[in-house]
Amino acid sequence: MKPKVLDRLQRRLPVEEPRGAPRDLEALVRRFDPPAQRPLRRLVTSSSRVADLAEIFPAAVYALATRRGPATRRRKALELVDAGAPLKDVASALDLPLWLRRLPPEAFEGPLGALPATEIFARRIPNHLPANPSESAFWLRSVAFAAIACDEYFALWLAGQPIFAEAGNPERLFGLLGAYAWCSGAELSRAKSLIVVPWRPEMAFDTAVCAAKSWFNRLRLVLQLRHGAVIDTWLAPGEAMGFTFAPLLEQTEILAEAHAMQNCADQYADRLSRDKCRLFSVRRRGTRLATLEIGPHPREAGVLTITQLKARHNMPASAEVWQAAHAWLATQRELKRPASPVVPERRLHAETWEALMIAYRLSKRGAPWIPEAATAATFAALEADMTDLARRGGISSWLFT
Repeated sequence: MKPKVLDRLQRRLPVEEPRGAPRDLEALVRRFDPPAQRPLRRLVTSSSRVADLAEIFPAAVYALATRRGPATRRRKALELVDAGAPLKDVASALDLPLWLRRLPPEAFEGPLGALPATEIFARRIPNHLPANPSESAFWLRSVAFAAIACDEYFALWLAGQPIFAEAGNPERLFGLLGAYAWCSGAELSRAKSLIVVPWRPEMAFDTAVCAAKSWFNRLRLVLQLRHGAVIDTWLAPGEAMGFTFAPLLEQTEILAEAHAMQNCADQYADRLSRDKCRLFSVRRRGTRLATLEIGPHPREAGVLTITQLKARHNMPASAEVWQAAHAWLATQRELKRPASPVVPERRLHAETWEALMIAYRLSKRGAPWIPEAATAATFAALEADMTDLARRGGISSWLFT
């Protein structure tokens, strides 16, 4: 028999179950989502061909049992099943991608939404199927959401990540990550300009999550540290030993410092807005040489001290810069700052948030997984979800501490 003919025959549903090979249909039904088991039980016991379909294409029987799509298409699919039609015809009638036939009954929970169905996706996704059936439902929901939140390339990338052992809400876990990946490839915009390391399909999971968190922190920076939001420098700017010490209080100054020094000054929006520290740029004749962080002394209550002093690329600052920094501190009239019981409220700028997200929302039907309002509460929730994602991925980074 020719290989092509044999392949076509193998794709057809079997005509009858061989005698002497009884099946435990109840055990099969119980592998599906409990709310769907009752209609599934009726289906598989009504026809041996439908029972066969439940074994070799669980997604199709699940779609029938949960009444997915128009009734006319479901009737057409049942007619094809009764006629022993190829699986691809049954899948087409139900508007299901054929690659779903590779997933076990445990993969299907709740409504079956839109799923990627392009040829390239169908060819590549078998390489990323979950080995453990208990992970398949979360995996499938995550892949479907990733395609919506970004595109099929992002969905393929996410499908191959080892992060599905613990179930969760894909919109909360991957919503910001999907927005970051989409903005990485979008036309030049303010949101894209805040991305330091763009997402790409070859990127390691920990690198992508850290890059997305860095982008999130820069978004917070432009929302929270607008001109005039912070005016108290704690210490007076000045000069010492030929070096100048200039405060970094608002987004433009901090972004310029981070770019020039190739450091993480742009990740300090939350600490600055909550009065946990102050940053200064150390320069000589206009050239940036180091970034200095002022914070509370670890042992002397109320006393300010140097908590970090780093050169470009976070390298150690020279002894000369350290001497100048201490000389500058010596010129300060007051190094004590009493702790305030009330943290000043520095709100995130709503109009800026809308402008940053408008292109993404227009592309993604509003992107409801991204909060409409930029508030302390919504950003705290995004931060918690990103931290949870890092935990699941075994990522240890100061960005999540």
